[in-house]
Amino acid sequence: MAKIQKNYTQTFTIRGEDFEVTAPALFDELTNELLYDEELDDKAIEMANDLYRESHGFIYPDEIKEFRKKLNISGRDLAALIGFSPTTIVMYENGALPTETNNRHLKNLIQDENAFKNFFDNNKLNLSESSREKIQNYFDRIELDLSLTSVMKIVDWFRVKNILLQKSDENVEDLTQMKIMKLVYYVQGVAYKWFHKPAFDNSILAWRYGPVVQEIYDEYHGCTTIVNDIKEDIPEDVLNNFEEINNNESLVKVLEFVQTRLGDCSAITLANKTHAEKPWLTTSQSSVITNEKIQKYFEDNFDSIFFD
Repeated sequence: MAKIQKNYTQTFTIRGEDFEVTAPALFDELTNELLYDEELDDKAIEMANDLYRESHGFIYPDEIKEFRKKLNISGRDLAALIGFSPTTIVMYENGALPTETNNRHLKNLIQDENAFKNFFDNNKLNLSESSREKIQNYFDRIELDLSLTSVMKIVDWFRVKNILLQKSDENVEDLTQMKIMKLVYYVQGVAYKWFHKPAFDNSILAWRYGPVVQEIYDEYHGCTTIVNDIKEDIPEDVLNNFEEINNNESLVKVLEFVQTRLGDCSAITLANKTHAEKPWLTTSQSSVITNEKIQKYFEDNFDSIFFD
């Protein structure tokens, strides 16, 4: 049977109201008989649902998804917080229309930051500890802002941190040039995820062994360890950079997070990790890994990057 797609106008009745939709449908090319196609039919139904949403001011699936995304929680987490059944949010995100009561409740929480903050404070015990922490971190971050910082100051922060950790734990190894390259790459990703802006403005290049910042390479070219010069005595300028960042509440949250999640990993482990991730994989060797790639990847895959 030869099949053909063409536009077809049909009427859908949603909650007692008729909505006319013109959308692609499948036909028998010889008989012009309308054929069932699940994907095309679902798209037409969703177009009708969108007309209903527009007509009645109902929330759209993407609004719920974006709300969850910025909080870094699952649909089940959001349902638990609000008091919905576990699958309710997932159903709404997949196109199901909420009840009028649920729609009003969701719109109020999503569109009014203060209302959501108050609701969270009163209902956070409905959530697991990890989910509560994610939402609290969101509120902590929106009270802060992030400004561009010299990447070499960020490097100095990690250098001093490494020396301080070595003094309390003899098993901590020297920070290497290869490892710091990966750590600052992850700093940039976390900055984009949390603040939607970069921590530093230097380009990140896709080199053979993973992401590299040229300025760091130029400074430490030929070195393995990058902390030998500060082991006995930390120079004043390096210490000032460390203290400056510690006084930058936004940036130090990012750096401490990266240090906590990845600081114990070896340089090779981090290189292999970056090799498995899309920003490096989809960038030709020695080319710039675009900020757009970094931002999208970290916003879409944050949990799998840092918590799997």
